[in-house]
Amino acid sequence: MKLSLRILTALGLTATLLVGCGGGMAPASNAQTGAITGSVLGGVIGHQFGKGDGKNAATVVGAILGGYIGGNIGAQFDTQDQAYLNNSLASGRPATWQNPNTGYSYTATPGPVYQTTYQNQPAVCRPATVQAVIDGRVQNVQMKACRGSDGQWRDAS
Repeated sequence: MKLSLRILTALGLTATLLVGCGGGMAPASNAQTGAITGSVLGGVIGHQFGKGDGKNAATVVGAILGGYIGGNIGAQFDTQDQAYLNNSLASGRPATWQNPNTGYSYTATPGPVYQTTYQNQPAVCRPATVQAVIDGRVQNVQMKACRGSDGQWRDAS
């Protein structure tokens, strides 16, 4: 169960960070997106761990836990955090910040850019690692983002 919560937390944070890269989303949208993504991922993970007749129950419990965790994480990653992450991705330089509203701290470390196809268009993309410290717990998230036609970095995972 402890491993499942770690996985769900990491997946929820990943989804929220990646959705947040799109810019223009209010924190409430981040919470909703985190909850939805967490529910789906939690259900999938719960389904993998369930056995026999308990598989359906494990799927439901996973979806509920994933929604709760994803929603909480999504609510914490606000537009200021999105801006810091986007600036780090755009510049290619690591960035560290602490959100004054939540007290949570983040470090984004972008990797090298590369050319690929994203949404059927040529695009510049880069991997990144985001380390979040939330309530004293460290979460590391590996992500891949591509720059859209508007210059904003978006999820490409």
